[in-house]
Amino acid sequence: MKDLDQLLIPIDGFHIIVRKSVYQPSDDTYLLYDVTKKLLLRRRRVAEIGCGAGLLTLLLAQNNIVLATDLNLEAVKCVLQNLKTNKLYLNADLICCDSLKPLRESKIFDCIFFNPPYIPTEVHEDIAWSGGNEGIEVTKKFILDSIKHLKRDGKIICVLSSCMNLKKLYKFIDELGLKTVIKSKKKFFFEELYVAILERKNLYSNRANSG
Repeated sequence: MKDLDQLLIPIDGFHIIVRKSVYQPSDDTYLLYDVTKKLLLRRRRVAEIGCGAGLLTLLLAQNNIVLATDLNLEAVKCVLQNLKTNKLYLNADLICCDSLKPLRESKIFDCIFFNPPYIPTEVHEDIAWSGGNEGIEVTKKFILDSIKHLKRDGKIICVLSSCMNLKKLYKFIDELGLKTVIKSKKKFFFEELYVAILERKNLYSNRANSG
């Protein structure tokens, strides 16, 4: 009998089970997924904050060691099931938590990925899409937590939206000493989505000076 509380999504040879209470891969998910495929990461230590059903986690786990987190316990269970189904269980660790809060501060990750909730809301409605008053509060928290765990030349790869207060967010990112490079964008009738790579602005000047 088909489980009506689950959805099966086949993509790139993966078989992704999405439970009813877990964020279903959408346009923002697939945009981040496509950019990540083009990065061709190999033998890196990476993290995904807010892994949802685990599509990106599976992609990363093919050739890297992954830590995936989500505040929704059902999402973590869903990713665990998907890792086992797709025979990638040994390449990923899962934690049910807020962002990267349980981790001690250490510069261990080459890349950290997230597709944050970014819809502006006056009250906290749903952890899957409520981004705070200006749609950037959760994203700011993820960025701050990521910086604490990124290697000096590490990168943050994340989804941004025109629904957010991007002017304020870009100012926040700049003040942290990071630069923003937009790698992909896609326009819809109600918003424009972007995949951005954030990295330390002084990275390349430091390399030049050391050379």
